[in-house]
Amino acid sequence: MKHALMALIFGSFTFGGAASPLTQAEQQAWLEDIDFYVQQVKTQHIQPFHTLAEADFYLRVERLKTQLPVLTEAQVETRLMTISRAISDGHSNYFMMSGPHQHFPFRYKFFGDTLRVIDTTPKYRNLLGAQLSSINGVSVAELYAQLSATLPGVDNQYSEKTSFEYYLSLHKLLLGLEIVAEGQSALFKFGTGKEEVSVQVSPVSMSEFGKLSSAYSRTEPELTAQSIGMPGITLSLLRQHKAAYFAFTSYPKLEQIIAHCEDLQATLRTADSRVIIIDFRGNGGGNFYSGLALSACLQSLDQIDWMQGVYVLSDGETFSAAMTNTVQFRQILNATVVGTPTGGDPNQFSENSVFSLPNSGRRFSLSKRYYPFSDVQSDAVYPDIHIAPSWEDYRTGKDTVLTYLLSQLNAHTQLPALIE
Repeated sequence: MKHALMALIFGSFTFGGAASPLTQAEQQAWLEDIDFYVQQVKTQHIQPFHTLAEADFYLRVERLKTQLPVLTEAQVETRLMTISRAISDGHSNYFMMSGPHQHFPFRYKFFGDTLRVIDTTPKYRNLLGAQLSSINGVSVAELYAQLSATLPGVDNQYSEKTSFEYYLSLHKLLLGLEIVAEGQSALFKFGTGKEEVSVQVSPVSMSEFGKLSSAYSRTEPELTAQSIGMPGITLSLLRQHKAAYFAFTSYPKLEQIIAHCEDLQATLRTADSRVIIIDFRGNGGGNFYSGLALSACLQSLDQIDWMQGVYVLSDGETFSAAMTNTVQFRQILNATVVGTPTGGDPNQFSENSVFSLPNSGRRFSLSKRYYPFSDVQSDAVYPDIHIAPSWEDYRTGKDTVLTYLLSQLNAHTQLPALIE
């Protein structure tokens, strides 16, 4: 869901300004937009007040309307993000990035409680790997506390972290929270291990920020990925382990999996693969029926060790359909889940509809289905083998989780129940 979410929000609109309080005309336009938003929440969400009390929802809305004369556009949108976040399901969100926006030029990733720069523009290349300390004097812990109430795509503490990693770069959100000021650079402080570095940073365009992902390429284990006709899924044959590794980063269409199933089966039979590894890390979701089609395709292969030879890799970005398939593969493929907890809740509100506000054109989504995928109440799918990537491994290109799993397969040892 979260990657599909990103595809929805790269629109370009010209409504209002972010620096000064709203004009009378803009206030009226936002009043109409807010009323439209409220009406859709009431009528289109399958159960809008499953967590947030209805009275509290209306109180928040009325407070926003009352404050419109003294708010900027960024503050209005930040409050709408906060109201959507309070609905408390990761598929009901307000998309600030569906309007004009900029980003500070850093991509971040948590390693434990340390937030590090994993990619940036050439101007700040010396800060790769540095630990963010503060923005305009606001510490990372304080930033987290302030942003957490606004973040979209959140089902639990794990998806909250991954959402924070991304949205901390969003200039307009930091404007709305009054952490940065319009038209001014922001003071970023980083720890490099040897010293603290302070730098004034200005936001960049979405097109420039969109080029950033991670400057650290995986080099270990060495994989040779091949297309299997299923866009979003590649196959690497690890012959020394008799393993088939599927990098399942996004969801192909159901018919694409069905059309190429027989070819995939023939490839795995020829390779005499006995172990299946399906990697859902970083997968924000799609159509979980496509994932089920892949499992159905694989199940006819009697050569697979169906007792101890199927593994699913997960992390905090494993969300929506990817989380669902993680639950399902544990059940129907007898899979062992390896990695860190999923960002998705196994009992989730999902399958959202997307709406556009009539005046501003901003978009928001609301859940229209509920899926209880687990009889046990839990906020995430917790792995059978817990392994968190280390900064040192990440820095050197080593995939901590996959390397560990393959080393155990190579040693022909039974994997322990939990690795901390």
